[in-house]
Amino acid sequence: MSSPLADAMQAGMEYIEPDARDSSDEAPSWPPALDLSELATREPAPPSMIIPDWLPCGYATLLAGHGGVSKSSNALHLAACSALGEPFFGLEVQQRRVLYLSCEDRENVLHWRLRRICTYHGWDMAGLSGQLDILDLVGHDTLLMAPNPSVGLCTTHAYSVLRERIRTTGAELLIVDGVADTFGGNENSRSEVKKFVNALLALIPEDTGAVLLIAHVNKLTAQAGGNSEGYSGSTGWHNSVRARWYLYPETEQTDEGTASTGRLRLDLQKSNLGRSDQSIILGWDDTAQLFTGHIESTSEFSRRQQEQEEQQGILSAIREVASAGDYVPAAVQGPRTAHHVLSATESLPETLRGKAARRRFWRHVESLRRIGEIREGSIRRANRHTVATLELKSAKHNGSGGAPDASIEYDAAPNNPTQGATAPNASYSAGGYRGCARTHDPEDYRSTRDGE
Repeated sequence: MSSPLADAMQAGMEYIEPDARDSSDEAPSWPPALDLSELATREPAPPSMIIPDWLPCGYATLLAGHGGVSKSSNALHLAACSALGEPFFGLEVQQRRVLYLSCEDRENVLHWRLRRICTYHGWDMAGLSGQLDILDLVGHDTLLMAPNPSVGLCTTHAYSVLRERIRTTGAELLIVDGVADTFGGNENSRSEVKKFVNALLALIPEDTGAVLLIAHVNKLTAQAGGNSEGYSGSTGWHNSVRARWYLYPETEQTDEGTASTGRLRLDLQKSNLGRSDQSIILGWDDTAQLFTGHIESTSEFSRRQQEQEEQQGILSAIREVASAGDYVPAAVQGPRTAHHVLSATESLPETLRGKAARRRFWRHVESLRRIGEIREGSIRRANRHTVATLELKSAKHNGSGGAPDASIEYDAAPNNPTQGATAPNASYSAGGYRGCARTHDPEDYRSTRDGE
């Protein structure tokens, strides 16, 4: 005959005997009211944070993102930083004893990632022992809460194991990777989501501990990118946590539509105990074989200041090239573009270098063209092919301000090993360069933007 206990055992769950707390006849066991008289005698302490604004103590934080966006590797990076009290991509992190539940990655992957994290920072991996506990739970029963046909959603045997592990190790920061592997309830039920989050919060110290939940988002949420709320299911996920992070691929709007920049953005979309207008930009480091990042200020003033600095850097880089007697091609594609040439200078800002920054670079160039700081010129080769160039508005064809030196004869462009030699002793006396005559006739360079 079926019974609540038999049903629970068959489901592989821990049966919880209903008690007075489930009865509507008795009031729940709640704490007494705050003693306002006592509180009035002392100064209040600000909310405790493991990471200011991002990871508050005593509460749960949600890190969400689409599958394959590197949530797990970055969460492991954070775990190591917290275990040692080291900064996380520029954010100050308080040292905590960390317990990391890996329900998706096995030991070999965890070892590979952690070794690269430690190598990048110059840490001894052995130094994490006693501060960071990582559990490879792939293939194990990891449901911490699941529905029981008789008593509804309840904690499981795995929850009891976790509770004992935290008690014996003294773990303060609990990182759960991920929600889909540990929550057996209905993600669209606010009450079940809240019950799950509260059950985890009951395991950590309220003054020094925190819970970080790693969660997937659905396809529609992922496609919305930065315009998304950054979570799937019930609003209970948003309301039950005090901070919420969203990790997603960064995109830019181009003439062809939306395009990826090759970087990731980690947005702080919610912070009940701090300010939420913060983001971290992550880029893949080929040498370190991991994502590295920096804080991006999202204030309007800071954005405008950065744009001004980057545009001034482009102008300085063009001036640097001209001072060396070279020219800046206007080509957007090909083996020698403006981005290639200016990236070789000392003046171009680091934020505009590399493949990931090309679209941002060209957006600045177009803005500088529009306001007249940059203009297009042209040089004609000995074969009468013309090449469009970028010049400063102050450029003069006597060697100052952005055009090559008219008094020098070149066999090949200086600082340009990718270009072959041209007609020897080519004169620039008429505004030409590298065996080319300068022209400002639009018909001569109408089709030269391809770098020919």
